[in-house]
Amino acid sequence: MVSKLEIWNAALDELGHEILSDTGEGNRPGQVLARLYDNVVADCLAEASWNFAMETIKTEADTGVTPEFGYRYVFAKPSDWVRTYAVSQDEYFTYPLLHYYDDQGFWSADSTPLYIRYVSNDTGLGLEMSRWGAKFRRYVELELAARACMPITQNASLREDIEKARDRARKDAKVKDAMDEPQPKYPPPSSWTQARAGRIGRGDRGNRGRLIG
Repeated sequence: MVSKLEIWNAALDELGHEILSDTGEGNRPGQVLARLYDNVVADCLAEASWNFAMETIKTEADTGVTPEFGYRYVFAKPSDWVRTYAVSQDEYFTYPLLHYYDDQGFWSADSTPLYIRYVSNDTGLGLEMSRWGAKFRRYVELELAARACMPITQNASLREDIEKARDRARKDAKVKDAMDEPQPKYPPPSSWTQARAGRIGRGDRGNRGRLIG
């Protein structure tokens, strides 16, 4: 299984720097990588709807919060939420919910409960390195190297080269992850189909940022 030390040393290899024997080393490279690593992983997880980090939940409306206007129900986001992938009124996600509001700390909609798939940074999902594929791991390594380059090497030209490699790695990771999606994957029903089924909800009616709780 890949370890944090292996990722750090892969980043240092890109920088042409001597590798570390432990992530607790107090030299300059160790300090820089320790400072950057958590944010790098968080930003990489937020970059796409990675299958390896996907969580599915059923969530009920928060009865202690009443919107002043707009959608009737508010749903608190879990602490491990990174980005929303799909929202539905049914557990099989047959009919994606098209009309809802996605704010930083909550969702709001006109029906309850909701079924939601989202990218999770839980230690058993997005932060579990054994779940990372080789392409995503390479993306993290190069992102870490790109951010650490100037503090460690002061070499702007090297940073540009690493950033180009990082961009290719990010693209490769997204392509590979898309290939890993469950098949067959059906497109969401058209608005006409949903209207015939009586599933079209009310549209967006303005700013719903103000809540009463």
